[in-house]
Amino acid sequence: MKITLVISSLAGGGAERVLTNMANYFSMHGHEISLLTFDDGRSPSYNITGLVKWNPLNISGVSRSIIEGIIKNLRHIYILRKAILNSSPDCVISFMFTTNIIVLMATRFLSCKVLISERNYPKYIRERRIIWIWLRKILYPLADHLVVQTDSIKEIFRSHNRSVQVIPNPVCIDPERIKDMPEVLLTTCNKIVAMGSLTTQKGFDILIDVFASLYMHYSDWNLIILGEGDLKSELKSRTRELGIEHAVVFAGWVGNPFSIMSRCDLFVLSSRYEGFPNALLEAMCCGLPVVSFDCPTGPRQIIQHGINGLLVPPEDKDKLKRAIQCLMEKKEMRECMGKNAKYVSKRYAPDKIMTKWEKLALGG
Repeated sequence: MKITLVISSLAGGGAERVLTNMANYFSMHGHEISLLTFDDGRSPSYNITGLVKWNPLNISGVSRSIIEGIIKNLRHIYILRKAILNSSPDCVISFMFTTNIIVLMATRFLSCKVLISERNYPKYIRERRIIWIWLRKILYPLADHLVVQTDSIKEIFRSHNRSVQVIPNPVCIDPERIKDMPEVLLTTCNKIVAMGSLTTQKGFDILIDVFASLYMHYSDWNLIILGEGDLKSELKSRTRELGIEHAVVFAGWVGNPFSIMSRCDLFVLSSRYEGFPNALLEAMCCGLPVVSFDCPTGPRQIIQHGINGLLVPPEDKDKLKRAIQCLMEKKEMRECMGKNAKYVSKRYAPDKIMTKWEKLALGG
C-alpha cells in the first residue's frame, strides 16, 4: 500500500517523533511510504530509514498580514497537491491542526483516503487563529477519519467528523540507547528530570518555582530540563532570581534523552495541557517514577495514581511540591513506582498502536 504522511516539519516534538516512528514502522512492514514536510529539511530531529521517501517542500514561513497569509497558503495548497499526486497514494495521513486543513484542501476531489489527526488539547488555541478554527469546522468533515488520542478529546470533536477514532501514542525505547553515554555531564547527586519545549504550555515556570522551594531543604537534588524554546532566557533568569541557577541544568535539545532520563531519579510533567504526552510515556518506559499534573489530556490515561506515579490537580503548586517531596524522601516508593512504570511499554507497544492506524488506512 502507498501511504503519504504529511506534517509541517521534523523539528523536535512529540507529534514529529510519532510520525517519524510511523513512517519507519510502515516502511519496514511492506508499505511504500512518502513523507512530505513544509520545511526545508535542513535539520531533522529524528532519523528516517532509507526506505522512506522524504520530500521537504520548503513552503513554511511567517505571513505579515491576512492577505499575504491567504496568498501564501493558496500557493502551499498547490505545491502540496502536486507533491501528493506525484506520490500516488492510496492513503494520506496528516498530523497537526493547520496542516490538516491545508491537506484537506489539497486533496479535494482526489481518490485517495484521507486521515487527519489532532495532536493536542484543542481548547487552548489562541483567539487570533479564529479563521483556522472556522476552517476546521468546515473542512474536518471531509476527512475519512479524524484520529485523536483520548476519549475526552474525542468528545470535543464528535461534531467535526462522522468517524472520530481514539489512538494513543506508541512508545518503544531501544535498550541500547539507554546504555549510551549521556550527551550532558550528569552530577552524582539525586536528579529530577523534565522534558519538553520551553513554552507556556509545558509549565516549566511552575516547576522551577516549586523546585526552588524544595531546594531550600533538599540541596542534594538537581533539576535537569531537556528541550528548547522561546522561554529559555526567561526561565534561566527566573532560576537566577531564585538563587538556584547552579542546581538547574538547561540541557537543550538532545538526540538521546533516554540515556539521561534513565540515570535520573524522578520525572515531573508540569504541563498546563497536553494531547498525549510522549515525554511522560518515555520517562516511564525508562523506569522512572513520575509526578504529573492531572491536566487535559493524557496523564490520567497513562498514570495509575499511587502505583506507577502520582497525579496532582492542574497548576496546583503546593500539591505538586508535596508530591515531589514525598518521592524525594521515599526511595523505596520511587523504586517500586519506577518498576511498575515500565509496563507502559506493553500497553502502548508500537505493534498494538500501529495496527490500529494500519486498519484505518487499509479501509477500517
